Order: sequence, then structure tokens, then C-alpha cells
Amino acid sequence: MNPGALVEYLQGKRLACAICLKRDNKDVLYLLTEDNREDKVAASKVVFHQPTTLSGEPAREQALSFLQTASRRRQEVAAEVPLDELYELLSEDAADSYELKELAELYFGASYQPEDLSGLYRALEADRIYFTRKGDRYQLRPRAQVEDILTRLRVEAEKEQNREQISGWLKKLWQRPEGSEPTGYPADFEEAARRYFTWIREVALFGTEASRFKEVQTLLKQAGISGKDAAFRLMLKAGHWSSDENLLLHKNRVSIDFASEMLELARSRSEDPAPLHDTARLDLRHLEAFTIDDAETTEIDDALTLERLEHGGYRVGIHIADASAYVQPGSELDLLARDRGTAIYLPDLKVRMLPSPLSEHACSLMAGHDRPAFSFLAEFDASLKLVGKSMHPSLVRVRHRLTYQQAEAQLSAGADWQPMMAIAESLRAEREAGGAITVGFPRLNVRCVQGEVEIERESPSAPGQVLVSEMMILANRLAGEFLAERDVPAIYRSQPAPEQALNPEDFRDPVALFRLRRFLRKGEMGLDPARHAGLGLDAYLQVTSPIRRYGDLVLQRQLKAAVQGQTLYSREQMQEVLAQIQRTSETAEMLERDRRNYWVLRYLEARRGHELDALVLQNGPDRNLVQITEVLWETDCPHLPGRPFAAGERLFVRLELVWPREGVVRVSPVAPA
Repeated sequence: MNPGALVEYLQGKRLACAICLKRDNKDVLYLLTEDNREDKVAASKVVFHQPTTLSGEPAREQALSFLQTASRRRQEVAAEVPLDELYELLSEDAADSYELKELAELYFGASYQPEDLSGLYRALEADRIYFTRKGDRYQLRPRAQVEDILTRLRVEAEKEQNREQISGWLKKLWQRPEGSEPTGYPADFEEAARRYFTWIREVALFGTEASRFKEVQTLLKQAGISGKDAAFRLMLKAGHWSSDENLLLHKNRVSIDFASEMLELARSRSEDPAPLHDTARLDLRHLEAFTIDDAETTEIDDALTLERLEHGGYRVGIHIADASAYVQPGSELDLLARDRGTAIYLPDLKVRMLPSPLSEHACSLMAGHDRPAFSFLAEFDASLKLVGKSMHPSLVRVRHRLTYQQAEAQLSAGADWQPMMAIAESLRAEREAGGAITVGFPRLNVRCVQGEVEIERESPSAPGQVLVSEMMILANRLAGEFLAERDVPAIYRSQPAPEQALNPEDFRDPVALFRLRRFLRKGEMGLDPARHAGLGLDAYLQVTSPIRRYGDLVLQRQLKAAVQGQTLYSREQMQEVLAQIQRTSETAEMLERDRRNYWVLRYLEARRGHELDALVLQNGPDRNLVQITEVLWETDCPHLPGRPFAAGERLFVRLELVWPREGVVRVSPVAPA
């Protein structure tokens, strides 16, 4: 290679053109490259070389122009070589492999030029479909392999086209305001758009754990969309979700609505006259039955009656909706209820266990309608001691539907059923004497009506609450004792005793309750009766909400059979039911707790910057744990400089920051209350 020769050498994996300036005795070439650099390379890296009209030391501008023209021409040849046609031509040949010059002669003819040879080399080196090189020879890939590669490339090209289309669509979507009307998918790439939006939805729900997280992040980056919550915000802008979307419902795949065939089946069962014409039922329609529920309740599980007896005592009737009369074991509706496990009551949504024709109509103890029930009749003497009990499939007719407020007003006015309140208080006192723990601290009732959050504090010691609570505990106790005495398989509720002895009075003080609640132990479910320390009972189960809890529905069936001296479910079958309801009840509790907290914080969010009353629960070195009194929310609060607060003291705090979806509240102290 004399000075002035055109040299093509490997620059990494790229073939570059250069003019040889000189060559030393160590076979090192000194080159002027096409990008106007001076380089030195080993002669072994040279792939092609040829003499040129340039000699000596040509003018730099002249050499660069020559190089750039030569490089451009070789790239043009490489781009023009139809390797697919060459492959088809050679596939009919019996040869196993070809040298580069053989291929050049076959394609360009015997008079091929240096730029033809270089261009063909470049094309073959870039090829990943038709040819593969081994040493100095090129082999044709097997036809099946070529077809597989072409198929994969077509798919990748389609994906890339889809990504480009969707990226442009998402850019436009990102400009829409959140909460827009639902948008459709572009007709040109509807299927791909639906697929990508499914992945975006998964990322919004599961974040980095979503299977397509990286692919979605790449797409969003391509569209110029960023932010930790970008996927969630896209769902809002597309109109698929609202800003208050319940993500946990989606994550847990909770079915909110019912399939049309299930609704029709429930409607058909609700019209079955048999439950109302069962002559084996005890007819109690002559009694003045009444219900006590929240005004919004539509699934009414229980009703109460009171009869005065000749000896001066009373007969209390606790009448539970007989959902088992309409939902037969193993039926489609039963399997549906089993799968759902429980109704879920959220501030902004009700997820029913059974379709509305049953849960809100045929089974619900609505005023003015005959309804099948399962009745617990408990007799008390004049001293309000329980002296008799019986259970019966029955027929009832509710005369009065009362809210808790109406019930309390009637009690104050001396209602005919007022002695039932004294019975309830006597039952509670008896349980407390047996070790029951009654928490007198308020509970929150949170509702969201058309976007407006309503929060009420409910006192468990309010007369209406005490009455209903004690009557349901009594019915569940009677059912538990009945099944336990006969060794009938059932699902019992229990609670281990606290880790240390507790003073019942402390459970009426929020500071003491905060301090002591770590000693309380979680309730349990099992197939054997065990002590329920919180209720002070030895055999307790839940059978009073069969419209809303699958476990109660199953136990209602078992209890009805046991009253007739039969057993419907074996222990093994009851174990299967237990496993199911444990899973669904845990999910429901999590959903209800999360959503209640969310709407409490949405309520607080509207009051950011306001000063609120708070109670100090616990001191810390630089901050206190306080409870915002109005909503019973616990959060950290920095110390007020120069004014330490003791547990139990009240102060005002200012709401500085509220992030409902993250569950974050930040407050600052203002002054003593």
C-alpha cells in the first residue's frame, strides 16, 4: 500500500475509508480518514485497498473530497444490493458457501468495480437474515430460519409502528383535562391501543410489579410523559377512571355488578311463592315487628318483637331474614355468594353478596311485606333473667321501619317495646360481669354522597346501638350454644383473653384505649367453640346476617337442619367454608378500612389550612402523637416551642398537607385548646 492509496479498514465494526499517508517498517499505516482525522492502524485491519490518482501528499481538501465521494458511493451500493434476490438466486445452487469475489462476480458480473466489492461486503456484514459468514466464506441460512427471521422482523416492525402511533395518540391524550368524558380507541390501531392501555392500567395498579412495567415506561418516555403517577393520570385523562377511583377494588378483582343471567336467576327465585306458603313455618305475622337500621340500609337482615307474658315476664323475638329459603346449597346463586363471601360496604359504594332482587327485596325484611324468617324466641322473667329459648323457621311481617334516631326518640317517649331496652342493658351487664370488654369510644360512620363526604360519630353506648347490638349477640349466642351442645359442625368466633388484666373503665377513655389496645388480641374463627373474651361468652358464632355474609348463610342452613334433628354440613365441608370466608372477609375488611380512611382524608383535604381540635395520645422526644378529634385520625405533630403537652391534653393543630391516596396527613401545633 503506497502513499496515496485508498484504504478501507475496520473502525470497530464499521468499514471506514481513508488515504494512506505513509507506512512504516512495523506495518503501521498512517491515514487521513473520511471524517478529517489522522489515524494510525495496523495493516492487518485493512479489508480493501486500491491505488488512486492521488500521489505524494495531495491537498487535504482534495483528499477529503475524494474520500467522502468514495465512502458515499460504497454506501449507496450496499443499500442497493437486493440480498433477498441474491439469496433466491443462490438457493438453487448446490454450493455450500461462497467467497466475496464469487458473489460479486455472480451479481455484478466479471467487470465489477472496487466500490461494488466493498458495497457488497458492507451489505453482507450488515445482513442478519439471508447470509452468515464463516471465515472468508459466506453461507446461505436455511430457508426455515430465514422465514422465522422475516416473521419476527415483521412482528417487530408492526410493534414499532404501533408504538409510534400510540405514542402520538398518548401525547394528545396527555393534553386532555383529567376527568374528561371517556375516549374511544383510534380505529387505525384499535387492537394495539386496547392492548397497551391494558398494560397502562396494570402499571397504574401494580407499579413496578406489573409484568409490562418496562415496556410501558419506554412508551411513556417516547411520548414525553413522565411522573410517578403518569399511568394513573392517563387513566383519568382517557375517562376510564375518576380521580377517586378505588384501586384496591381493581387490584383484588372484586366484582361489583352481577352478570345478566345471575340477575335473571335471582329475579326468578325472588318470585318463588314456596317460602311464603310453607306450612311448617311458625306464623308470627300478628306480632308488631320493627327494624332499626341506618336510613340508607336496603339489605335488612333482622327485626325485633316484644311480647308481655302473663307471669310478668317478656318474650323477645329476634327474627333473621331466611335467605336460605331462596338460595339452595350448591345452586348457581349459592356458588356466586360463596365466591363473593361477603357484602362490602364502602362510603361511596355497596358491593352486594347476592343480587338485588333477593338481597334488597325477597329476603330483606321490608316493612309491610310478608317475609320468611328464622326466629329466636327468648323468654325473660320479671327480673329480666333468661328462662327459656326456642328457634323456628317462621313467617313475619314488619310493621315499622325505624332509624336509630327514631328508635331512640320512641324509647324516650315510652314506646311499648321499651322493656326490651332494659333487657338489652341487663344482658350487657351480665356479659361484662363475665369479663366482656365494652369499648365506649365513638366510631365513625363515613358516607360519600355525590362527591360530598359526610362523617358522623356513632356512640356504641347510644340506646339504639346497645339494643340492636345486644339482641344480635343474644341470637348468635343462642345459636352457638345450641350447635355446640349437639356437637353439630359450625364455624365459631372466639377471641383470646388480653395479654394482661384490663380495667373496663379504661375503654371509655381515648388515651387509655390507645395505650391498652396493644394488649387486645385479634378475634379468631374455628370449628370448635372457644371463649370469646371480648364478648364474655363461651360459644359464639355469627348467623344474623345471612343476606350479607356467606358464613351466616351456611350456618343458618345448618341451624335450621339441626332444629329438625339433622346435620346438613359435615365438619370437612364446614372447614372448606371456613377457608373461603377467612379469605374473603380479610379482603373485605382491608377494602372497607382503606376506603374509609381515603374518604376521611378527602374530607380533611377540603379543610387544609384550618385549625382543628386534637388530643395528645402519646409524647415523643420532638413530636407528639395526636388524634384529630372530629375524625378520630391519628398523626404525628411537632412540639409547640416552649409548650410541652402531656398525654390527654387538648390543642389546636393546623392542617398543612393531606394526601388522601397516600394516606398522609401533616399538621403543625397552634395553641392549647
